[in-house]
Amino acid sequence: MNEYSEKWDEICFLLLDNINQNLSERDFENQVVRAIEVLGWREFKNEIERQPTVQLGREGTLRPDLVIYDNNRKSLIVVEVKRPAEDITRDYVIGQLRSYMRQMKSDFGFLIGSDLRVFYDGPLNPHSDPLLLERIDFEKQSEKGITFVKFFNKGSLAENRYDEYLKTKLHKFNKKREVSSLVQQLISFEIKQKVIGYLRNEFPDTDDETFSDALQQVKIEISRKGEIKQQIVTTEKQERTLKRKIIRHQNQRPKYQSLEGSPTSVKIANIPFESHLEIRLRHIYGVLYFMKQGFDFPSATHQTLKLFPEVQDYQTISDKCGRGFAGSVDTFMSWFSSGQILNKLVEKFSLSDHDYSIFKELLRQKANDIT
Repeated sequence: MNEYSEKWDEICFLLLDNINQNLSERDFENQVVRAIEVLGWREFKNEIERQPTVQLGREGTLRPDLVIYDNNRKSLIVVEVKRPAEDITRDYVIGQLRSYMRQMKSDFGFLIGSDLRVFYDGPLNPHSDPLLLERIDFEKQSEKGITFVKFFNKGSLAENRYDEYLKTKLHKFNKKREVSSLVQQLISFEIKQKVIGYLRNEFPDTDDETFSDALQQVKIEISRKGEIKQQIVTTEKQERTLKRKIIRHQNQRPKYQSLEGSPTSVKIANIPFESHLEIRLRHIYGVLYFMKQGFDFPSATHQTLKLFPEVQDYQTISDKCGRGFAGSVDTFMSWFSSGQILNKLVEKFSLSDHDYSIFKELLRQKANDIT
């Protein structure tokens, strides 16, 4: 048994084996002080201070349970103590510790009760709130506990030997956040729409009605493994919305099958934009017109292509909306979904009041109001 494991076992003895659940907070605090002294600090040297008064503004004060100082009286660790019988996961308990850490300008905070929780709020923390680095149960020979003693004893903190431990924890924390963020994006309704758009693009020779009929017989689902019931309900609601759009798309198909030469076709192909980029604006208007009625981007682009016989290539219309306007098709779709498209048109093309009103009239209407 090395010195770190022996010290951790002693801390477990002090904070678990040698106490009972009905111990008063004051008596438990005495045990915590003894446990901190196992790590090398001494109360008689004023390295551990109980309930120091911290001025907060003119009238307010804070009184953290314990503060551990270095040789220059800089606050190293703020310790919040709660009896083992108390629930230390409550928001106000964690909030107290975080507030004390901020006021004392302490890089580390310990929350000690039924277990030990280590928080960090030093210069390497890229987030607005202190981070929970570790939760450690008071179990003898615990690897987490032994590692805690190794890096949080007085000597290690004085020599900053905890850097390796800290960087490893922060890397794992950031990785977890990045993965969580990516998962949220992967299961979003927008991604599902993009998948459908990609599939539509893969079959350019298939007419929209055939594609929609085939799509109704295929289930496309991207969901989190073991997701909670609320997430399942949300996903099902989104799928119902998508199905309604597909059905509306199908119901309106006869109208758009004969769109060429119709009054709508003539109207879109001859919108009197004032801008010298009127042709580009008409193409974009056409795509937006069909997207307002539930078409995905590829289908809307194909429909717009039919309105302009002089344009021979699907990619020409797509590029007017994507690369030439928004930078990419994904961005164009994002602007449309979030309601930013009108403002972006104004910024990109410096729309006159006349041209602005044409797009505004289209974008403010509900799909079933457009004729």
